[in-house]
Amino acid sequence: MKTKTSLFFILLWSLCSTVAQAQINFGGLAEFELRKGGADSDPTVNQTPNDEWFVYSPSVRIFVNGRISDQWFVSGALQSDYYRGQRSEIFFSSFNINWLASESLKITAGRFITPFGRYDELLLSSQNPFVHMPLSHVWNMPVDRKQGYVFSGTSYDGIAGQSLVYRRLYSQGLMLSGVNERETLEYQLAATLTSVSSYTDVGEQDRPALTGRLVMQPVIWNKIGISFSNGPYLIDDPINDVLQDERRAKYHQTIVTAYTEFSYHYYQLLLQYTFNRWDSPWIDSQGELVEDNIQNDVTHYLAKLKVRFPFWVGGYGAVRFERYLPHDITLNSRDITGQPTPDKDRFEFVIGYKVKRNITLKTSYLLSRNDGLELEDDVFAIQLSAGF
Repeated sequence: MKTKTSLFFILLWSLCSTVAQAQINFGGLAEFELRKGGADSDPTVNQTPNDEWFVYSPSVRIFVNGRISDQWFVSGALQSDYYRGQRSEIFFSSFNINWLASESLKITAGRFITPFGRYDELLLSSQNPFVHMPLSHVWNMPVDRKQGYVFSGTSYDGIAGQSLVYRRLYSQGLMLSGVNERETLEYQLAATLTSVSSYTDVGEQDRPALTGRLVMQPVIWNKIGISFSNGPYLIDDPINDVLQDERRAKYHQTIVTAYTEFSYHYYQLLLQYTFNRWDSPWIDSQGELVEDNIQNDVTHYLAKLKVRFPFWVGGYGAVRFERYLPHDITLNSRDITGQPTPDKDRFEFVIGYKVKRNITLKTSYLLSRNDGLELEDDVFAIQLSAGF
């Protein structure tokens, strides 16, 4: 990892040193949290492993930007996360080169933030009024990138299935983006190595995934956003040798989301709808094809209300409600029809305060309910987000 880090800075220096006016800018963001989960708290869902008091740093990022010329620049981020009970090694969450072709077109190549949904608010704690990620990013469906549908057990990383949107929110590929002159229309279109929920290395997919995002602001108090993505997610692995390359590539993830946001004085209201489908096979642990095609569908609803306090400069309150609804699936070989996972409702209540321009303090309570299951996985958290 030290070698990769050294190569990163050597590359940035060599690019920037070729131009007299080039410059490199550094910045960072660190998060610190105090949490206490319920008796059934699950680290794969809420990063809170048990009902003990837990102090940790969820993520630390270093941002690097190097300008080569007026039209060219490079951008990257080094990151380390606390995940599943331990601190990850430092890795490149993003590293890309950008060309400003015109005032309304930027071309980005490399690893960049996935242009899907309200990623700007979700990616950085300094921009997110909440502490937790929404259910669409953390709650898994039993769909595996090696076996497809997973009836029981797991085949990688000890986690059964995938979330609708990949947690790290980064993709590798080529992206076009821009905004119109009046800044009432913003667009992004990307061709990436895999679907938004999965991750693969170069050469593991026969065709790219396509992801697009469009944000319109017809009036000053309203925004409308639409996102879509379609692409393969299964990877070549000995356990799915029963599938030929062309057959494996036909299984796709398709996801669409739409939201509308209203702003009035101190109030901000967001309503969002997401539909996701995985077309998947069912390959058992012995590599046998049990089912050729299963449609794994999920619907996710989200409503958010944020209020800035007029009596407390920098203070705000926010509440978010989510409903996560997996659709019924049919397993013909077992003569079973039913939901693969339960419905889930979740509330998050937050009081936040911007202490300084780059420092935000939040207190959060997460209230979760699973249909038919009496789980005690609620979480109390205090988060300090510090930019530098």
